[in-house]
Amino acid sequence: MNKGALLFLMCSAITALATHANDQYNAGSGYASSIKDRSGKTITAFDPSAVLPDYTANPAESGYYGGVTAGSTNLDTQGNQALATSEAGKAITDSILNNPKDPISMDAPFISAGTDAQASAESVTNGSFDGCEAQQVSKTEYTTHICERDINVTRTCTRDATTTGQYYPVNVQKTLQITQFSYNKESGRLRADFVSPVTGTVLAASFDFVFAVSTGGYTQSTTISLLGTSITVPKYGNGSYGLNATNYALTAGQTQSVYFVVNQSQHQDTFLNGVLNNLNSGKTTFVLNLTVMLQEQEWRGQPAWPGACALSQEVGAALVSSTCSVGGGERQVVVDGVAHNVYSDCWQYTDTYRTQEADEGSCATYAANSACTLATQQCAYSLDGICLHQNVTYSCEEKITGSGMVCGGEFFCTEGTCAQAVNGQSDSFQKAVSQLAAVAAAGQDVAEMNDVNVSAFTGRGQSCRKAAVGFNNCCKASGWGSDIGLANCSSDEKALGKAKERLLTVDVGEYCSKKVLGVCLEKKRSYCVFDSKLAQIVQQQGRQWQLGIGFGSAESPNCSGINVAQLQALNFAIMDFKNFYADLENGSAIPDDDALAGRIKEQVAAQMQQAGGGK
Repeated sequence: MNKGALLFLMCSAITALATHANDQYNAGSGYASSIKDRSGKTITAFDPSAVLPDYTANPAESGYYGGVTAGSTNLDTQGNQALATSEAGKAITDSILNNPKDPISMDAPFISAGTDAQASAESVTNGSFDGCEAQQVSKTEYTTHICERDINVTRTCTRDATTTGQYYPVNVQKTLQITQFSYNKESGRLRADFVSPVTGTVLAASFDFVFAVSTGGYTQSTTISLLGTSITVPKYGNGSYGLNATNYALTAGQTQSVYFVVNQSQHQDTFLNGVLNNLNSGKTTFVLNLTVMLQEQEWRGQPAWPGACALSQEVGAALVSSTCSVGGGERQVVVDGVAHNVYSDCWQYTDTYRTQEADEGSCATYAANSACTLATQQCAYSLDGICLHQNVTYSCEEKITGSGMVCGGEFFCTEGTCAQAVNGQSDSFQKAVSQLAAVAAAGQDVAEMNDVNVSAFTGRGQSCRKAAVGFNNCCKASGWGSDIGLANCSSDEKALGKAKERLLTVDVGEYCSKKVLGVCLEKKRSYCVFDSKLAQIVQQQGRQWQLGIGFGSAESPNCSGINVAQLQALNFAIMDFKNFYADLENGSAIPDDDALAGRIKEQVAAQMQQAGGGK
């Protein structure tokens, strides 16, 4: 089959397929058009009375509904009438009144199981009851904790390099060509004088001597003496002549002489006059060539760096890093009218000093707990615009688990932690007791005072040396029990440190207590110290954070108490008493079961005796 026939068959097949597809489409389109809106027409033409048996357009029940504005039709009354008069209602009433009651046996399983559980209730909680199933419960509790801490403080300063330099002697080899001479005739010879332009040592010397075309009768050899040596130039001896003048010393500005002697015993004056005239007219030339080692002054530049910046003099400051902040290269400087290039690897350094190390303070426990995350942080106080101390809130997650029993769909706790997990937060009792304790402590303080300037939770101001020349940090937040490295701290400072460990202090601020020539030689930090954790909590969270009443300045702390009006304005419910919980738990003595039973018996006996009139 040739290609033409094959192509014809392919085209014919494609045409047939296309025709068949078009026919199918047209058939489907026609069917869709024929049934369009058929359902709507069917519903419109529907006649229910012709189709539904016993159909009525106005049933009796339509009286029960009169629209949204109609009043009540009192269906309850009509229902009771139907129950009393209709056949269905009479059948129901007769069944209720005449049918015998089903007997209920106390031995039935659903009854006996309940009575057995009631008789042996203890078995439900100890796990021995067959109808109960042990189950673990858990609850995730989120708590917030307030604490204080010092933050890491770094400060930076810059040091800029300047260009400086000086002159240094250097040996320089130079080539000189001397052409300017002063020619004179003296007895029996000629003298040519020149002034030395440099001070140095001759390394090599030569001269070029070229006779004139007309010598004026000068046809003899000439001996030339200079620089401590002599050489004889033959007649008509034009050319260059080397001199053995090595190490001959020259002094700048000093006159040196060259002597010419004509080797002729007769008519010397004639010859000398002819040579002199030719030298002065330029017909005969004499050039002196010198290679001289001389010493010159060369200016050499270099970068000059200032000393450490002022931050280094601050007491307690430690250099952390020094980085190049302006890159190196060449800079040009002009000295005595001459431009010189000065190179440096770096033209400016930025130094970073640590002026305060981070100290977690009362936040150490929460910072070390992986279940606690930092929620908020707020600067408590600053110095020179730099924050030193923060008030911090941590959010901690704790999972409480316990075991219990599921009996008949009800869950019964078998231990205390289970009750905490099911019923609510574990510290609800502690919080309530703490609030009561705070209020009671405030009342006790007020009761012990007179009516003048009554206040509660009074503290006292105290300070410590944070940084001093030759001293350690006597304001550290921990480690006071071991006293390691604290030999130079006073007894008051050690007592303050222990009070900080017991969470009895409020950090007031920091100041320079000793300064010489503008340099701080000693820093102090001030605190308000209170007698109890309750006092510290109420003072800091109540007085400072709720009422906004500060504790004075670092130089003069104000640790006064809280007066009655201020106490009444405090909201104890939002205070965080968790720092007091440990003291509360350590100081609580919970009686054992026998003691509790004995106490209850005594109270019951007392009540019965009182009710019986003492009989």
